Amino acid sequence: MSQEHVDAMNELLAGSEELLAAARELPRDYVLAYELTDGPDDGATVYWQLRLGPDGLVFALVPAPGADVRLRGDWRVALTAFARTKNGAPADDGLTADGDFESFMTAVGPQFALGQKVATIPATFPV
Repeated sequence: MSQEHVDAMNELLAGSEELLAAARELPRDYVLAYELTDGPDDGATVYWQLRLGPDGLVFALVPAPGADVRLRGDWRVALTAFARTKNGAPADDGLTADGDFESFMTAVGPQFALGQKVATIPATFPV
């Protein structure tokens, strides 16, 4: 994800009254973070985060030290899997979770799904 992609998604998220209403149902902020090693820029670690809370949903490209769930793995393996699943093919993203992903999704599932619906924009995976 580029900063431009994140900015476009955040604009869509902030502009959705339906999503903002759903987010107000959350009792606190929840954070899902990705930490992907061997990224495209000199092998640097790539960070993504999604914060869901009463004020809405927001993406960022920075580390999230207090994340509820942190998904870790290799950048190329994960992005290759994301590209394959986008086209309907099964793929193992190789990610391991620090934190209880199932409980996280139980807490934020409706808001997460609505966020996907609102902010999914065309993307080309660089793998």
